[in-house]
Amino acid sequence: MRTSKTLTIASALALTLSTHATAQDHQMTLAHVLSDQSPYQVILEEFKSLIEERSDGRIAVDVQCCGQAGNETRAIQSFRTGILTGGMVGGSSLETVVPAYRVLSLPYLFDSKEQAYDVLQGEIGTELLSQLEPFDMIGLGFGSIYERSIASTVPITSVDDMEGLKIRVLPTPGFVEAYNALGTQPTPMAYGEVFMAMQNRVVDALEISPDAFVADRFHEATSDFTLTNTHQSTTIFVLSRAFWDGLPADLQAMVQEAAAEAIAAGIAVHDDLADAGLVTAREAGVTIHEPDLEPFMEKARMSWPVILDGHDSAAEFLARIEASLGR
Repeated sequence: MRTSKTLTIASALALTLSTHATAQDHQMTLAHVLSDQSPYQVILEEFKSLIEERSDGRIAVDVQCCGQAGNETRAIQSFRTGILTGGMVGGSSLETVVPAYRVLSLPYLFDSKEQAYDVLQGEIGTELLSQLEPFDMIGLGFGSIYERSIASTVPITSVDDMEGLKIRVLPTPGFVEAYNALGTQPTPMAYGEVFMAMQNRVVDALEISPDAFVADRFHEATSDFTLTNTHQSTTIFVLSRAFWDGLPADLQAMVQEAAAEAIAAGIAVHDDLADAGLVTAREAGVTIHEPDLEPFMEKARMSWPVILDGHDSAAEFLARIEASLGR
């Protein structure tokens, strides 16, 4: 009888442990380089709220902002190895890993933010996201489109004013080539180093969106903001494929659904912040310039063949995007 009772207790304990293991949390650490007031933060916090509630405790999320996990290049490597679960990164930051993403660094690829959303939320965008999988990442969706223009310590009222301008650009080959074509001295630099570089006049300018310009207080270190809209810069919610593959199918579906809803919330906030950013900049005494963009487009697009050289997959996506836009 004692042996039978011992076996019964052991069986019950094993069942309890098995049930606990099944219900155990999947811990997610999601990172980004922007401020804790940015649309990146909005997306990841909204995702955290949604997935923790819907998974009934099976998934827990920690959000790290402000480059705590390193710059985007380091974060992407951490996604690939599984050190980080995922986060928000710029599409152009992925171009050194995913050849097709060179297309996202082409200046004046899209005529407007709205046009970029139309393309990237459709079939072409879905196929671009699938390009991440062979590189050990999963794309949950394209986020906010950042219309990147030029903040500077000198006025830029025409493309001629770009000649010799020392400008901080995203540390990617595509952005360097785009600004080479515009006649500047492009200076790749990690985002966390830029404010000090502007204050110390290491660079004369940086390319940035209006909301980030104000959120990260660059209006305190510059005098002018020129609406060039050189890039409709893409952002992507990326996960480590190792983490994704370790989720059961029901949680994968929850994650995908929560990500889509969180991205929509972030886009709405970003659009409002972009408009408010220009108002705040003007009120702070920054001069806003709106030059004729045709000369900028003509020069910048001369970089396209250089950016795409040797990257057939990116060239194929360009052809498809151009066709979808009726060009």
